[in-house]
Amino acid sequence: MKLCMLLIVSGALCLLSGCSKYWYQEGKTFNECKMARAECFEELKKRTDFVNQSSEYEVKFMNQCMREKGYREVSQKQLPLDVKREEADTSLNWRARGVAGQLGQK
Repeated sequence: MKLCMLLIVSGALCLLSGCSKYWYQEGKTFNECKMARAECFEELKKRTDFVNQSSEYEVKFMNQCMREKGYREVSQKQLPLDVKREEADTSLNWRARGVAGQLGQK
């Protein structure tokens, strides 16, 4: 029972303390990152009817697609202070990742 409560409290603290994950690639702008995620999502929609937004396939596909584009998952703490951030839309999937990138144009 104590272990269960500890896990619940730890999970809640993690959520409240900014354990959010973001797709980030050094040198890429925020808009480039958003566009890369949108491209991956469009490819995903070609391959699935997207009925179950949290299926393992959909999560794996998005992760693989973003990694192939050179992005990596980073925590809030790992992001440079000068990048723009956008939280993930977790209404579609609690494992979704936000995006982060440099401000401005290249």
